[in-house]
Amino acid sequence: MEIRQLHYFLMLSNELHFTEAAYKLGISQPTLSQQIKVLEDELGVPLFDRLGKKIVKTEAGQLLEQYALQVVQQLENAKKSIEDLSNLKTGHLRVAVLPSDLDYRMTSVLIDFHKEFPNIKVQVIPSIDILNKVLENEVDIGVGLAIQPDSRLNQIPFHSETYSLYVHKEHELAKKNIIIPEELENLPLVMYPKGFSGRDLIDTWCEKQDISIDTLMETGSVTSLFQLVKAGIGSTIQPSQLIESFQSLGIRAISIKHSPTRNLEMFYRNDKYLTESAKAFMKRMETFFN
Repeated sequence: MEIRQLHYFLMLSNELHFTEAAYKLGISQPTLSQQIKVLEDELGVPLFDRLGKKIVKTEAGQLLEQYALQVVQQLENAKKSIEDLSNLKTGHLRVAVLPSDLDYRMTSVLIDFHKEFPNIKVQVIPSIDILNKVLENEVDIGVGLAIQPDSRLNQIPFHSETYSLYVHKEHELAKKNIIIPEELENLPLVMYPKGFSGRDLIDTWCEKQDISIDTLMETGSVTSLFQLVKAGIGSTIQPSQLIESFQSLGIRAISIKHSPTRNLEMFYRNDKYLTESAKAFMKRMETFFN
């Protein structure tokens, strides 16, 4: 059994379509079919049931997939461990973050990280499905709202923060230092769309406070939300520390009584080798946010 065959098998397990899997592997469909047949002959069992143009994994195929994923992961761990040992400070770091203010606020972290690791290629990938990206090994580290404890992960809490109401400096509420939740009702708001973690957190908090909010516009960009506030179109509810970045726009942050609070954490697969550069990145995140 060859590692190459396991890669072919895993791609087909994911796509469940010979043509699509062969295309993504960069090989011909007959070559893929032949290699899967060789693997099945060696194991003595079929790994897929062919149902016309569709295929499904057999019980043996499902079992092999579990072990093949572990084999491929351990080989990747070995490669990264050796790279660290050679101290070349090269490689690739993939980080999934909330597609909102977090990717915006990470710019300073990325600049400092690049100064120490100029040869590390960093990809910051905004996602509302961070957990699955980590579990499916599409990224090395996930950064987002704290999740329930998961035995498959190492989870590192690194920051907690409250939320404030952001208004234009000429807004009728701008002179207030604090408002009560009820004052948010019927206030024209510009917010993230439903499905964004930050928006879902606010909606859950509103339910607990027995209030409802009225959104006038929704956008997935924190920069555009604050530009809308600057233009006087509406107010927004965002993490309190963001005022440090947007105060120059003529915007005021007003504390909210019994404010929503979010807890942030970083997490990664506990069977994954974490490179020294990845550890350094996580350390910078903790330092920057605290």
